[in-house]
Order: sequence, then C-alpha cells, then structure tokens
Amino acid sequence: MCLWLGLVAIVSASALAQDQHPFQARLAGQWKVSTVDGTESTELLQFLALAETNMMGAGENFRETYASNGDNALSTCRMAGAQAGDPTDFSIIDRGDVIDLTAFGRTRRVSMDFDLEPPDAYVPNELGWSVGRWVGDMLVIRTRHFSEGAIRLGEQPLPFGTPLAQVVERYTLSEDGNRLFLAINLNDPEYYLFSLRVRHEYVRTEGGLFSTGGCARG
Repeated sequence: MCLWLGLVAIVSASALAQDQHPFQARLAGQWKVSTVDGTESTELLQFLALAETNMMGAGENFRETYASNGDNALSTCRMAGAQAGDPTDFSIIDRGDVIDLTAFGRTRRVSMDFDLEPPDAYVPNELGWSVGRWVGDMLVIRTRHFSEGAIRLGEQPLPFGTPLAQVVERYTLSEDGNRLFLAINLNDPEYYLFSLRVRHEYVRTEGGLFSTGGCARG
C-alpha cells in the first residue's frame, strides 16, 4: 500500500512539473524586429565586433571554406542561432508540450522536456536539437547537436556549429504582452575564445511575415 502511494506521488509530482506555464500561450503569435528603420542596433554591432576579435584559427579556416561555397545549402539553410547575428521577424506556435519557432522560412521544433535527448537515429542539422523550460516567467531554450553553418552571412560570415556548440535563448514577455525581449548566448569553444551574447527586441504584429528562406532542405 505504501509503495503504491509512493508511486502515485511520484507520478503526480512529475505531471505537476510538466504543467504548461500560463505565459506560454501568450508568447504565441508573430513578432517583428523593433527597429523601425531597419538599421542594425548598437548592441548587434558590438556583438559582431566581439565575434570577430574572439574568432580563433579554426573559425577563420571554416569561414574561408564556407564563403567559397556560397551557393550551396550551407548558406541558404539558416541555422538555429542565426537570430543572434541577423535578427529577423519570426512566429511562435504553442502546441503545449512542443513550441514551433519559424524564422528564415524554416520551423524549429522545441520540446518542453528539457532533459529530452535526441534519438539514436537523429542526424545533426542546421536547426539542431532544441529543448525548453520555464525559469520563473522566462522561457529558456537550449539548442545543441548542430551541423556546421553560420550565424551571420555576407562577406564575413560567422561560423558556428562544432560538436560542442550550444545556443541558449531567453525569452521574456513585457507586462502588456506586446513586446518580447530575446537574449541569446552562443558558445562554440572550437571557433571562439569566449561565449558571445546579444539581445534583441521584438514587437507583436498581426501582419504576415516575410519568408526569407530559400532552403533546399526540408
């Protein structure tokens, strides 16, 4: 009898821990970069400068290879973390135990089981393996298990995605629910001396989002 009650308590505690946060549904919708004139924010420019000064030789070498293959899927299939170096409009769909984030014409699925590991059949890709959890009123998403790509395109792409790479995103909603603050921490010790941090701000929008994806992969 005691054992049965103990099992019930464990199951109940587990179910309670997985209850959906009330803010999760409020995050759903379409979000637009808050800079009105389309110029790059001071914080973004500082982030890009820091990435350049902290890039190591392995990053420089991959950058040269990446730049020489600009027409392949590496440059068209934007990766998780690309919001850091190239903030764009995006949408959030709340599915309860899963959140879908769509940006650059691609949808990344985030499991709300933070301890969930990828299955044996999983193949690393540009979007990586994303898991999320709530810390107070802040949504924290961790993404790992990438294939190599770049978090910033252009003449000086910023490479990212070695086996130890990790992106941590922290989403905080304003009190009125119409502004979203996104803090991104990127860590790739094979390419950069230190982790990179940047913060972007978004406003809720009802209009359609532009698809900037041209990805040849599903």
